[in-house]
Amino acid sequence: MKEPWDWEEEDIELLIQEGVQESLELDYKACEALQKTDAKRREISKDVSAFANSAGGVIIYGVIEEHHLPIKIDVGYDPADITKEWLEQVINSKIQRRIDGIRIKQIELKQNNPGRVIYVVNIPQSKRAPHMADNHIFYKRFNYQSVPMEEYEVRDTANRADAPDLALQFCIENNSVRLDFEEDEKFSKPIALNAIITNKSVVPAMYYIVHFYIDQRLSVVSCSDFTMRQEHDLKKIYNQDFKVNIYLQNYTVHRGIMPVWREVTTQICFPDFEISIPKTNNDISYALAWSLESLGMAQKHGGAFLSVSNNQVTIVDVG
Repeated sequence: MKEPWDWEEEDIELLIQEGVQESLELDYKACEALQKTDAKRREISKDVSAFANSAGGVIIYGVIEEHHLPIKIDVGYDPADITKEWLEQVINSKIQRRIDGIRIKQIELKQNNPGRVIYVVNIPQSKRAPHMADNHIFYKRFNYQSVPMEEYEVRDTANRADAPDLALQFCIENNSVRLDFEEDEKFSKPIALNAIITNKSVVPAMYYIVHFYIDQRLSVVSCSDFTMRQEHDLKKIYNQDFKVNIYLQNYTVHRGIMPVWREVTTQICFPDFEISIPKTNNDISYALAWSLESLGMAQKHGGAFLSVSNNQVTIVDVG
């Protein structure tokens, strides 16, 4: 697909036809979102700054959504009233510091409503973040929304140009594995639990410390190059308390080992981190969590659930 700043009416229609859902990097706004009132100007500053403070993304002003799915192109704007220049002025004047690299595309509605337009705003992830909205609050993208940042997140974002920004995701083969049990065995044959690390910063990670928090109901058959640190600890994962076993890995760049570069996916379990899952006739979920530390970066946390149903296991990331 074309870059957002090159989109035309047919590209927006394609997003609607294919049901491209809103995400951390895509937001649909009905036409009422752009109005010449102080409240709407503040809302624009909030939404645009949230993207710049996060991973960047696209806001489409002029598409009606329902349950985060695009439904149709709205009535559009009068280009003599809501102009590209007015939108640029609102963004530049209501957000501190100014965000570099924003592109606004005015799209003519030649088929849907001739004479009217909608706007696509492409916002890069900012190297000069954090950016403050007009109400003196710093925002980020989270669960399809623009939400206030915690104090530590503001500090972490301010270090974006000087420190790595790592994130981790658990994964299993094909996101779904059929469990296999030997006769009379209480646990499944081992399955590989992998993890990938990405770096959103231009600063490479020369080393990091990662902890795995594994639901103690699971049997860890092989912990790869991790070291067990603690058994039967209590960990809150997605607002629930779980007893977990804790595993640690220290990563340091040395001969033959590369840093974690920006946008390069790095798998960290060699050999495989293997687990076995208890036999049960019930649908059940098991908790996984992680934490990451690196020089200059605030500690990051996240988690996932292993969901088991009819001996089929899937992994559900909860951020």
